[in-house]
Amino acid sequence: MSPHTVEIEVPEECDIEQAGETVEMDVPEDEYLLAAARDRGIWLPADCQQGWCTTCAAELLSGDVDQSDSRRYYEEDREADMILPCTAKPRSDVTFEACQYEEMLDLRAEHDQPPGRSKR
Repeated sequence: MSPHTVEIEVPEECDIEQAGETVEMDVPEDEYLLAAARDRGIWLPADCQQGWCTTCAAELLSGDVDQSDSRRYYEEDREADMILPCTAKPRSDVTFEACQYEEMLDLRAEHDQPPGRSKR
């Protein structure tokens, strides 16, 4: 099982050291994207790390991930290309934009799913 190339686009408004940068790393299929990033000193926002709270939400720009370990991940999330890096494992080379919590809350609220409806 060879690792996949993962690129993380970190927006300027993201409050981490790598804001405004694109970071590339190799991630094996059995490792979560968030854990892989943190192991490399990239402290993306996160809270529960169980796919529950959506604090780590990101937009999947390319590639495929396995979200089956998420406690709360919906078909609408997948259709909108939103992922939860805390429980996402790469299934191909992947590019994602980090720090999309507000966008995820809007999506969840639009579909009357938690925690969006309680946060909006």
